[in-house]
Parts: sequence; structure tokens; C-alpha cells
Amino acid sequence: MSIKKSTLILKFFGSFMLVSVFLFSAQVYGQQMPMQQAPQSAEYSDSELIAFLGAAQKVMPLQQESQMKMIEEVEDNELTVEEFNEILEAQSTGGQINASENKLQAFSNAIEGIEEIQMEYQVIIAETIEEEGLSLQKYEQIITSYQTDPELQVRINELMEEHQD
Repeated sequence: MSIKKSTLILKFFGSFMLVSVFLFSAQVYGQQMPMQQAPQSAEYSDSELIAFLGAAQKVMPLQQESQMKMIEEVEDNELTVEEFNEILEAQSTGGQINASENKLQAFSNAIEGIEEIQMEYQVIIAETIEEEGLSLQKYEQIITSYQTDPELQVRINELMEEHQD
């Protein structure tokens, strides 16, 4: 495998992880994005997978941009990402929150800002995916299938190799 191909596959897989994190984050913050049962890889046409590859390449920088904005939002509220994550985890699990009132207020403010950023980028990302000829639901199904279906991983990797610039 060439270095260029392996780098492309790593970047591509990284975009899946970002999408998963982004979608999971939306659910954590109260956005309802129902995940449906993903079809087996044989149910995806090559044209759907090629559209998926095009969308993933456009979505990846948008997600990186949104992550940077969310980090800035946390830091603008005088929290470190680590402090933010610790408070978030404690709230999510019902654990003990070891933070001052000021830190808790900063966390609350950061959450509000992050929710706005997420809503903005959810719209942008959905539009980007739809411009490539896929519904957001189909895009999410392919991601879910890719994570669990080795046959689909091979198909996508082969299509990626065939359609390199």
C-alpha cells in the first residue's frame, strides 16, 4: 500500500470518527438524531458510496472547523478542555462534580455556545451531504455500516483508491 493511499485512508477513517463524535455530541446536548438500522454493504450501490466519499471529503474540514470553534468556546469561558470534559463526564454519569461555582457557570455558558455552534454546523454539514446526492440518514447509515462491516470497508477503500485525484 502506498503512503499516499494509507494517508488518505487514515484521513478518511478519521472523518468517520469525527462524524460519529459530532453526532454523539449532538445527542448528548439534547439534539435528537435517530440512528436507524444500517443495511448490509451489498445494499449500497457504488454510486451511493462514491457520493458518500465525496461528502466525507467535504465534511471532514467542516467538522475540524467546528471542533476548533467548540474548543475556542470552552477556552473563552476560562475553562480548559480537560476541565470541561471532567464536568461533562460527571454530569453525564451522575458523578461528583468537583468544581467551583465560577467553573460551573463557565461550563454552563460554554455549553450554550457549543450548542449554537453545533446547530450551525449540523445545518451546514447536512446541506453539504445533500449537495453530494445523499440524505443525512443514508450518510449516517453508511458510517455505521463501515464501522461494523469489513466487506463494506474493503469496498469503500477500493472505491477510494479508484477515485483518487
